Amino acid sequence: MDYLENKNWPEGFVKRMQQQLGSEADAFFNSLADPSPTSIRLHHSKGRSSFDLSDHVKWCDTGYYLEERPFFHLDPHWHAGAYYVQEASSMILDAVVQKLSLDDQPKIWLDMCAAPGGKTGILAKNLRPADVLIANEVVSQRKSVLYENLIKGGYLNTFISGEKSSNFPEEFADIILIDAPCAGEGMMRKEPEAINQWSERLVYSCSILQREIVRDAVKSLKPGGYLIYSTCSYSPDENIDNVDSFLRNHPLENLDFQFPDDWNITEIKKGTATGYQLFPHKIRGEGLFIAVLQKKGVPKALPIFSKKQTRIFEKPEGLFEKFIQQPNEYLNEITHDGFAIINASAESVAREVRINLPRAELIANIGEQKGKDFIPSHFLAMSGIQSDNLVTIEMSMNESLDFLERKTPSFEIDHPMGWSIAKYEGSNLGWMKNTQQGWKNYYPMNWRLRNRK
Repeated sequence: MDYLENKNWPEGFVKRMQQQLGSEADAFFNSLADPSPTSIRLHHSKGRSSFDLSDHVKWCDTGYYLEERPFFHLDPHWHAGAYYVQEASSMILDAVVQKLSLDDQPKIWLDMCAAPGGKTGILAKNLRPADVLIANEVVSQRKSVLYENLIKGGYLNTFISGEKSSNFPEEFADIILIDAPCAGEGMMRKEPEAINQWSERLVYSCSILQREIVRDAVKSLKPGGYLIYSTCSYSPDENIDNVDSFLRNHPLENLDFQFPDDWNITEIKKGTATGYQLFPHKIRGEGLFIAVLQKKGVPKALPIFSKKQTRIFEKPEGLFEKFIQQPNEYLNEITHDGFAIINASAESVAREVRINLPRAELIANIGEQKGKDFIPSHFLAMSGIQSDNLVTIEMSMNESLDFLERKTPSFEIDHPMGWSIAKYEGSNLGWMKNTQQGWKNYYPMNWRLRNRK
């Protein structure tokens, strides 16, 4: 079949894939002519959607395929962070993380190239109350998108940072995810620009950048820690050849996994290197490569927190206790714009992050004190830890979309004065306040719904 003539695929890409796949090349390119599957991943603690969820993603218990791509921006559950629109192949990370052998010690998880935050959400799904997660993105524009998705996810014990990979301290993190910048071959089916920008030089330059990022990450990984490496490309240069290079140049060992046969995941080997490729002609998705490596050496004991050391996180002092369920389970950090909290059990590793990454920001900023009033944050509404005693108002679809457009609410029945949470079919949308002057809508202005068509 003349793929060059029929599909405008780059000649170098076609030749390489024919060499890689042999008799499977026809099936591979034919799959790229089909429409891209649409899939979502439900939030692990507040998962809801407005869609039929009967078609399950095999490797993720909260992942589902949809029959067609709807207008997600018109679904209040999407704004509420109740689900994330995520390509099904990338959800394999969930199955991989669950195969790691992790002891009970508190862990620092680092997503080094985190934007837009889909895989960060999978790490958050697997985070334990005593662990912390750092979502890092060096590109400021992408970092703002990441920030919005983390807030809507309501993830506790999560920091956001914008550091270069070389800026992280040595032997710092227990698990590092590098979803590496790549040539984007897995995007070719749904983004024509990925075809236009592809070149053999791009593949080569990406492979060099990936090796530089991994070099830095290995230094920041604790002995015994795990490095998860993934790309959305098919090229050996970016995938198995790189894994082979990582093993030869760094104190790393490769982990082998067994996946069910009906997942149709392809194991790829080169020397002692092993990786796993999801191809679009074998699975319902755009494709992904993933490999897991473990740093050689014996893990060091966690530093013991001394009572003589200056405390960074303190017990809440009643300023916002009425807004939070079980406030004694959390510690509080005073920030420049309010109060941020962590699980009390995560104090030791959160302290490590705060000392070593002073510019990192805790996502769980729950609000600020203004005079005698406490102004709750949007995160608090998204987190699910708010007090059961707070007033909630269930809205219709039209009322919810009005609220998301940041219109002033109006109700035919009386509601108590003070703060209320707007809800749609059980999903929290944000804060409203009933005052003597009428209702006020506190949905974040920058994230408001702008197009209702």
